[in-house]
Amino acid sequence: MELRRHNVEVNNADPFANDWLERKGFADQLTNIVENNKQGEVVIGLSGQWGEGKTTFVEMWQKHMENKNIASIYFDAFEYDYLEDVFLSLAIEIYNYAKVNGLTAQEDYLNKSKNTYHLLQAMIAKTSPINIDSSFQEKLVDNDRQLFDIAKIIEDNLNFSLDNTFEQALKHKEVFRDFKKSLSQLATQASNQDMPLVVIIDELDRCKPSFAVEVLEKIKHLFLVEGVIFVLSMHHEQLEESIKKVYGQNIDAHTYLQKFIDYPTRLPKADLSNNSNRRKYFYNQVDFIGLPTRPSSSMDRSYELFLLLSIRYDLSYRQLNKALQNYKYLVASLDTNFDNLYPKMFLMVFVSIVKVKNGHLISKIRNNTATYIDLVENALEVRGQGDFNIEMLQNLLKFSFLTSDGFQESEHGSQEANFYNNFASLIGRNENKVLMSLVQRLESFEDY
Repeated sequence: MELRRHNVEVNNADPFANDWLERKGFADQLTNIVENNKQGEVVIGLSGQWGEGKTTFVEMWQKHMENKNIASIYFDAFEYDYLEDVFLSLAIEIYNYAKVNGLTAQEDYLNKSKNTYHLLQAMIAKTSPINIDSSFQEKLVDNDRQLFDIAKIIEDNLNFSLDNTFEQALKHKEVFRDFKKSLSQLATQASNQDMPLVVIIDELDRCKPSFAVEVLEKIKHLFLVEGVIFVLSMHHEQLEESIKKVYGQNIDAHTYLQKFIDYPTRLPKADLSNNSNRRKYFYNQVDFIGLPTRPSSSMDRSYELFLLLSIRYDLSYRQLNKALQNYKYLVASLDTNFDNLYPKMFLMVFVSIVKVKNGHLISKIRNNTATYIDLVENALEVRGQGDFNIEMLQNLLKFSFLTSDGFQESEHGSQEANFYNNFASLIGRNENKVLMSLVQRLESFEDY
């Protein structure tokens, strides 16, 4: 059994061929922004919740732009998070693009990048704005205790330091200006249709707060030049939290973030009120998070139950994704194959959903104080309504609270008794603890 994330295939000829979320229209809007800002120096903010397909979308859009001869670079910020140095990380990615595409401006860009990097390192290493030279120190501790005009000495040294600082500032400005010029020239070469170079920054919200904030600041101060457009793909609420962790909780993180963004946009959501869209989204997420795609009749039935409950109780994106993640944890912990395990898998679906819908009920299940009425009527209000899978879940919930003694009064050979015996053989004879065991197992996978 393989339980790892899978990427949606991006068709080169038709990038949005697998765009079941119907986001091509939105991609066209973003492309229009790019084409209407040929001069560059623009930042587009692309916000979306985790699990809404931001990375898949930007991969499709990047290929779409490529087909329109718009040059673009994809930068996975989280991949470089470990390097700590934002300038070096981004500069390397741009240089690699230039080298792969044979841009003649690459050598000049490389040299200017090196100069800028060394300067930034030197500025970091510098701990004092004024350097007191050794001769001055010697004069202050003269062995003969000769009287000096201390005020005059300090004034002379301050003037010297200030002059040096001023000259250094001019040199710093020149280095930064040369770097920006070289980047702009490289961007001009990247496109043969007078289009800007688009740099997509993805996974920004997953980076360490300090790294994420520095990406924003380095882009604004060094990389945002004529001929370049940046696209920040992010969960903007999470990025605002990163800003607060760096600058303190009292900062207006929303206003701070907006200083860096010229076009704030939000990734369109699929209409999950449409059952067809919900089905597409559901099975896309099943594949994305790495759950087995219909490997057995038991798994197939559990998915259909999961989907049915998500529709009936209108699980949001976030709730559906979290419930599926819960289910993945439980499936991964199974010590056998899925064949003929549908009773346990039905209960696993139920627990996975209740975990995100009703924390109070989960506590009661954990403590073995929940009742059948709690589960069926007060939690999800599960009623058969002619659906076989729902009726099956209802029976399973009923039997999960009974022991073999509970059926002593039932006629041997009755349909109910036969169902119970089959259930017990698949689940075990400690039926009244099944749900409690599943909750405990699920909670052992709690996020840190």
